[in-house]
Amino acid sequence: MNTLTPRLAEILEAVIESYVATGRPVGSRHIFDSCDFGLAPSTLRSELSRLEQLGYLDHPHTSAGRVPTDMGYRFYVDARAQESHRIGDHEADITGSELEDTLRRAAAVLAGATGLLAMVSAPLRDDSAIRHVEVLQLHREMVMVVIITGSGGIAKKIMVFDQPVDSGLVDWARGFFGEVVCGLELGSRRLSLRLEEQELSEAERAFIVALTPAFGELPVGGAGLYLDGASRFFSRLEEDGARQTRRLMEMLDRQEEVLGLLSEALDERSVYLRIGRELPRAAMQSCSFVAAGYGLARRSLGVVGVLGPTRMDYPAVIGSVRYAADRLSRVVEEIYQ
Repeated sequence: MNTLTPRLAEILEAVIESYVATGRPVGSRHIFDSCDFGLAPSTLRSELSRLEQLGYLDHPHTSAGRVPTDMGYRFYVDARAQESHRIGDHEADITGSELEDTLRRAAAVLAGATGLLAMVSAPLRDDSAIRHVEVLQLHREMVMVVIITGSGGIAKKIMVFDQPVDSGLVDWARGFFGEVVCGLELGSRRLSLRLEEQELSEAERAFIVALTPAFGELPVGGAGLYLDGASRFFSRLEEDGARQTRRLMEMLDRQEEVLGLLSEALDERSVYLRIGRELPRAAMQSCSFVAAGYGLARRSLGVVGVLGPTRMDYPAVIGSVRYAADRLSRVVEEIYQ
């Protein structure tokens, strides 16, 4: 990404904030009248053209004004990351009498605060969490993997190799799985990522890859999903002239798709943010997605997120998501303790 001068960055922020507030393309005259940059009108027009050439602004054919691109929004969000604020001007109480009620209220409060589509995934059931993995050598060329889940479910898979397997490699794999995958959910993206990110020798990685199919032998426990604010969200998309809203609506009707989207944020250490074309699904590329995991100190259990048009108040939405995730973490900590 090109580095902007402080003056270009200030002008870009002014354009984005005006566009977010009004939804109308922003002209140089508006920026000149509303912001005191100490520039001549011709210089300001030149700077706006420069931002367009660099890819931070776009120039719709139907208007003399400019609108931010995905790249422009990304620069703005990264520059203002520390300025996000929480829901409203005061702490909203999302705590209910039961966990389900709390999750439902969290989605409702978040949707109300942002005017966008709020999503909250419930903690995954314990029956999908890996509690213990055993790797046993049955024969020189035969290895069995045994996986035990939190609820006592057991999966066994026997692997037959073309060559004799080193017994030391079997012992190493038993310890490796015990350290790396226990506590993770079967079938989750986190499990595959955790295995992929380990630094292993060629022989160790080949052996782990050969044993990995064992983790697909048990059915995966599901998670509940709570949505709120869909009608306002789609109204906002229509106002902004977003395309593919029907495909997006169909996608959101499929719970597994939404849970898959939320699960992508499960391992993020801070706020997970994807803008426009940074989102993998074509139907969502008129949107931005802000999410954060909640749970225990060393284990995320669920995700709270907001889906909205790229024209959104990013600092406010990020702050609201952070607040909701923090509040839910406190609730589940009390439950688990």
